[in-house]
Amino acid sequence: MDHRTVQLLGLPMSSLGTKATLDVLTSARGNWGGYGCFVNVHTMTESLWNSGLRNALGRATWLFADGMPLVWLSRLRGTVIESRVCGPDFVTEMFKRFPTVRYGFLGGSVEQGHDISRKFGLIDSVSYSPPMRAFSPENVREDIQAFLGLCGTNEIPPVVWVGLGAPKQELWMAEATRLLPQVLFLGVGAAFDFLSGSKKRAPAWMQRLGLEWFFRLCSEPKRLWKRYFVTNLVFCFFAAKELVFPLKPFRSR
Repeated sequence: MDHRTVQLLGLPMSSLGTKATLDVLTSARGNWGGYGCFVNVHTMTESLWNSGLRNALGRATWLFADGMPLVWLSRLRGTVIESRVCGPDFVTEMFKRFPTVRYGFLGGSVEQGHDISRKFGLIDSVSYSPPMRAFSPENVREDIQAFLGLCGTNEIPPVVWVGLGAPKQELWMAEATRLLPQVLFLGVGAAFDFLSGSKKRAPAWMQRLGLEWFFRLCSEPKRLWKRYFVTNLVFCFFAAKELVFPLKPFRSR
């Protein structure tokens, strides 16, 4: 699918906002495939030293800026990303734009997938919760086989939402797209929690100011303090460096 990209910390980020992205998907309907990653400060920063994650991001069909700091950095560089593309909001808009599409949910709990389907009136969705285990190509193949088993003789969902958490979901999708190239996998992390009502999202004003991370930190300080304080500091360093000495564009291996 053709869409505009800009280089940010060496990665080809989509410059499109949510509506423009949905317009591209509408024009390309029936020929989707590939996978999309919603990149925030944590994911972007970890990719600087995690070569597997960086390779998965660099090969993605879509890299969305799911974090206002990435949008701000693009503007400072003069290569503007239209707007933030937030995972949970994108899921909601996708349901509105394509209400009759059969969707798959992989990750979280099966109950979350069912709750989201009921909330948005989705028909015949497929929900699968894979075992908690480390990423490996063999485990991805097992996950895919189990998911296909739940599909039965019906159509394989052309869109599968993946909520395995970063960086596992990015590695998982990069492998899964080899097995099911006709399916569009979209890694949305904690969106299952928010859309099913399992967890509360930050108020809209905090999202607009780029403070959603602070709301999540206050909600889960023991789990997230290191991610946000350490990662945010490292990101600030590389963001400042990017303005003077941009990283070389990603080259697939």
